[in-house]
Amino acid sequence: MASQKFFLRNKTTKEDTTISLKAYLPNRKELVYSTGLKISPKNWDDQNQKVRNKVEVSNVKDIINNKLTKIKSFLEETVAKLQISDRLTKDNLKYELDVYFNKIAVQKKVETFYEYVDVLIENSKKRVTKVTWQTYSRTLELIKDFEKSENYKIDFKSINIDFYFSFVEYLEDVEEMSPNTIGKQIKNVKMFMNSANEDGITSLSGHKHKHFKVLKVDSFQIYLNEAELLELSKLKYELDSVEDRVRDLFLIGAYTGQRVSDWRKLNENNIVVYDGVSCFKLRQTKTNNEVIIPFHPVIQTIFNKRKGKAPKFVNDQDVNLKIKKIAEKAKIKDKISEKENVPKYELVCTHTARRSFCTNAYKNGMDTLAIMQLSGHKTEKSFLTYIKIGKEEFAMRIANHKFFNK
Repeated sequence: MASQKFFLRNKTTKEDTTISLKAYLPNRKELVYSTGLKISPKNWDDQNQKVRNKVEVSNVKDIINNKLTKIKSFLEETVAKLQISDRLTKDNLKYELDVYFNKIAVQKKVETFYEYVDVLIENSKKRVTKVTWQTYSRTLELIKDFEKSENYKIDFKSINIDFYFSFVEYLEDVEEMSPNTIGKQIKNVKMFMNSANEDGITSLSGHKHKHFKVLKVDSFQIYLNEAELLELSKLKYELDSVEDRVRDLFLIGAYTGQRVSDWRKLNENNIVVYDGVSCFKLRQTKTNNEVIIPFHPVIQTIFNKRKGKAPKFVNDQDVNLKIKKIAEKAKIKDKISEKENVPKYELVCTHTARRSFCTNAYKNGMDTLAIMQLSGHKTEKSFLTYIKIGKEEFAMRIANHKFFNK
């Protein structure tokens, strides 16, 4: 076992001087290390290696002596640890002391997306402005809120194009952010992932998808019109197969306007009947509003084929994977020019269901405030931004208004 002692290098000065540590290592090697603590030689007890019990240093005596005791205990434990692992060298002991005295930072081992970004933000505080690293923190908060609200598990693997579309929808719909503000969040997400790639934390690159873009203008998200939803409902699958459940869950979302976080509640336990009309009655997770939604005939058919039961829930990430293939099978293949002529089925995700409800209900003349009551939109402005209505469709909607038919 290596021994150690505390001493003053300059014993003749009348000023406070540094207390040093000397560790005696095997093979007659020594490590001399500054503790950073200071005391005047006249107040130092060299034999007992501590500050003397004198009135003039009574305010610091116990503080310094306690710190010396802790340093001694740390040194003994560290030497024992290094000896057991056969790593007791002068350099290794100095490294451990440097860490103890906060002279060097130890890189925290990270395994998860959140752990990595926490470390990234902490390190960024030393090299970017406060405003910049605060935007990083805000983006991380939004990702956590999104995960909780949409039940979308966040890890390096899940930061992909499905995350992108869902996260943009969430920021647009729930947080009511402008395209430029959303773009800043996406830019930060891409920075988090690029940095993780460069640091060797992950090799996953879902964020490099060509459509994983920073928004600078109004985003374009699709909806499925009633004819396309009908084609989905016509597809034949084995009862309660994964495809059958995904398709039916999506259709229930498309005819109720609820967020995916509430899809679990759209089941037989939340059905009420008013004047012979079946309805869902539930409290929305995000808004805490209670809503009552009449059954659409398509929903009634879905429940009838299961003898009054709802399709078993499928995780929304799995829905996002399956619904694209289902939409492709239903021949929903229009080219979306706003998305570089990508086939429409490639853009279908869980949020498409809610957007489809809002847009189709609006096109059919349902009162805007009534739709908002069901969908949970806070303002008419955000609702009108959310739905996808062209100028021609808007003209047809109001053509039958009494103003144009006097």
